[in-house]
Amino acid sequence: MNPTHYVSALVESLPYVQRWTGATVVVKYGGSAMVSEALSQAVMEDLVLLAQLGVRLVLVHGGGAAVSEMGRRLGLKPRFVDGLRVTDGETMRVAQQVQVGGISRDIVAAIGRRGGRALGLSGHDLGGWLRAEPRQHEDRLTGERVDLGRVGDVTHVDVAPLDVLLHNGVIPVIAPVAVDGDFESLNVNADAVATAVAGALKARRLIFLTDVAGVMGPDGVVASTVDCAQLQHWIADGTVSGGMIPKVEACISAVEAGVEAATVADGRVRHAVLMELLTDAGVGTQVKR
Repeated sequence: MNPTHYVSALVESLPYVQRWTGATVVVKYGGSAMVSEALSQAVMEDLVLLAQLGVRLVLVHGGGAAVSEMGRRLGLKPRFVDGLRVTDGETMRVAQQVQVGGISRDIVAAIGRRGGRALGLSGHDLGGWLRAEPRQHEDRLTGERVDLGRVGDVTHVDVAPLDVLLHNGVIPVIAPVAVDGDFESLNVNADAVATAVAGALKARRLIFLTDVAGVMGPDGVVASTVDCAQLQHWIADGTVSGGMIPKVEACISAVEAGVEAATVADGRVRHAVLMELLTDAGVGTQVKR
């Protein structure tokens, strides 16, 4: 890049930097951004740069594909009901090993190599800061109650320890493993964890890195901005369907919990997090109240 263009880009980014310095941003890391080495590196670079600019960052990661792969190696056949993994005791141990002992550690190391500071967390840490209770689930097709085993819904997020980390410039890297009242592990959907954490922290932005360009409206074009009422209408009339429904519902829940805006971002775009926060164009669909 021509040095003049480089300096101009920095100057143009100044208003955005000033807006986000001191703000809390929660990023849900998954999809292509997680399995592509180039995209993964870009996400880590984005986080370190933003943290050094004073943005309070929280990263929540998924890892379902890695859990399934490790389970298969150990002779465990994955089973899903309505997209939820049926999690017996053995599967829960595998999920914990892969997500807490593997993925979280790798992310913390990747951030550290780039000069950032991060700490891996699960529900067991810090006195059980992330609590959940076993999900009572009914099959969408049959209406019958299904025992999902160690699958939980978040009931409480203790933000005090998170605030201490954020105040000291540390990026919490959160695995989607919570604990119940007996400190037993529960497997929780990562989108739900990100939503609960963002709501509890009253984050300014929640960014879901996904494998799609954003939320498409009735015209088949990705909507750059949409409010919660319009999204609920699109769900009702079938404009939003399939796997996009839970993502959109997570955005609505986050905004209703006090998050300023939530974005279904195209995680296939390099430096999507920086583009979302430091440009007018953004990358995906921003959901506001």
